[in-house]
Parts: sequence; structure tokens; C-alpha cells
Amino acid sequence: MRPQDYLWLLLLSGSYLLFFLLNRKRRKRAKPSRPADRPLTRREQKIWHKLQAAGYRLDEIHPSIPVTMTVDGKKKSFNYEGNFVVSKGGESFLVKLIKGDNPLTWTMLRRELLLDCLFFQTDGVFCYYEERGQLEEVRFAYRSEQGGKQRLLLKAALFLLIIMGIIFLGYLLRDGLF
Repeated sequence: MRPQDYLWLLLLSGSYLLFFLLNRKRRKRAKPSRPADRPLTRREQKIWHKLQAAGYRLDEIHPSIPVTMTVDGKKKSFNYEGNFVVSKGGESFLVKLIKGDNPLTWTMLRRELLLDCLFFQTDGVFCYYEERGQLEEVRFAYRSEQGGKQRLLLKAALFLLIIMGIIFLGYLLRDGLF
């Protein structure tokens, strides 16, 4: 193999690595569709028809995540459940039905919405206030160390690809191939 073949191979494998890292979050969030244990309730169907009219696609009905909690060595298992998950344009949202016009404990509601967002790995939550008949989109922005490490790795891979490209271009210009 010629030296430029090795450079091409490195450039292509580096590009594939960059593509893999950029799309990792999207693939991690994509969950296989599973048949619903229970169909949507009448209240949930009402919300779903509004979202369907807005172009959303139903991904999962009554998503459930098994959780095991250990307290003083004793294990307690339960399922953390949501109403349903919709998606549009590569973004997914958990839909949450909120009863009552004005929730009494907004702090508890914020914590619950954040927990829902983290558990189900969605881009946000749609809150449907049953009394008002209003749908509200809620998103959370937070920094995590994992995201920082991923960005650093992405920058290093991009820097490496640029250096390899410059070396390859210099090699082509030196041999008069360009």
C-alpha cells in the first residue's frame, strides 16, 4: 500500500468515528416499539388527537422503566411509568396529564417533570392541563460531565482529521500530483 492509501484509510475511519459520535445520542434515545399493554385512555386520546393534528407521531404507549431501590440492604422494585411518548422532527416528548387547574406544589411538579425527562430520555415534556384544556411544552437545559467529555472527544477527532487532511494535501503537492 502507498502512504496516501493509509492517509485515505485514516481519513475515512476518522470520518466514520465522527459520524458515530454525533449520532450516538439519537440512537441511544430510540427505543424499539413494543406493543402497548393498555390502550390510551379517553383523556389521553383527546391529547393525542391534538398532537396528531400538529404532526406528531405516537412512539410508545404507557412507557415503563423497571427501577430497583435498595434501602439498608432491602430491595424494593417498582415500575416508573409515563402516559405516552410522541415524536416529530427527531425530537421526542413525554406527554403528561396534569389534573386540576393550578397544581398546588409547583416545586414538586418541576422535579417530577425533570425526573420524567431524565428517565425516559426525551427532549422535553408536554403538560396537558385538563381543566384548561391547554397543552404546554416544557424543556430542560442542564450541563452534564458526560456531555463535556463527549464534546472534548469530538473536538479532538475533528482536530486530528484537519491535521491529517493538511498532511495529505502537503504530500500531494510535494509529489506534484495536484
